[in-house]
Amino acid sequence: MESTGKYWIPVFNVLEDSCNITLAHPKYVKAIRGKKTDKKDAKWIADLFKHDLVAGSFMPPLAIRQLRDLMRYRFKLTNFTSSEKKSVSEQLNGF
Repeated sequence: MESTGKYWIPVFNVLEDSCNITLAHPKYVKAIRGKKTDKKDAKWIADLFKHDLVAGSFMPPLAIRQLRDLMRYRFKLTNFTSSEKKSVSEQLNGF
């Protein structure tokens, strides 16, 4: 599986228990030049994998990934709270 954007995450989470998945960075699985299609890309990656030329990326265990997601969410909420406090403070100082 090529890790492009965030679209691979739900697929990986669903399939990780039932399949052996190798997550590859797109930089190391460059597609063929010319007309690109998803079919050609998939065939190219499959050929590379078949010949053991795809290096898998590190994926931490599920518990660590969940903790990271939780901490990212906490950071986002903290930033949102700070920005709201600043906004209210600026509005009150304007009067």
